[in-house]
Amino acid sequence: MRKLMHLQKSLGKISFMADVWTDTNRKPFMGVTAHWIEAQPQAQKNAQRPQLALRADLVGFVHIPGRHTGGHLAHAFLHVLDRINITEKVYFLSFL
Repeated sequence: MRKLMHLQKSLGKISFMADVWTDTNRKPFMGVTAHWIEAQPQAQKNAQRPQLALRADLVGFVHIPGRHTGGHLAHAFLHVLDRINITEKVYFLSFL
């Protein structure tokens, strides 16, 4: 959960990638990965700018209610965003 708090403090917007598949029991799932830039304090006290670091983390793995339709995919993705409270920081979503 600590990494998810870093998402809320990201510099700018957050990009997402989602992958959807069906398991052997015919249950559909979605995995969502977030990609963002984080400012890290410099080790030196005289440093004027923080060091920037690219971060990525799995932020959601959910069962999709029903088939792989656009509405069901959107519902599952919004559920992940609402759970981690970063909907306003969404920049881009790519489905694999």
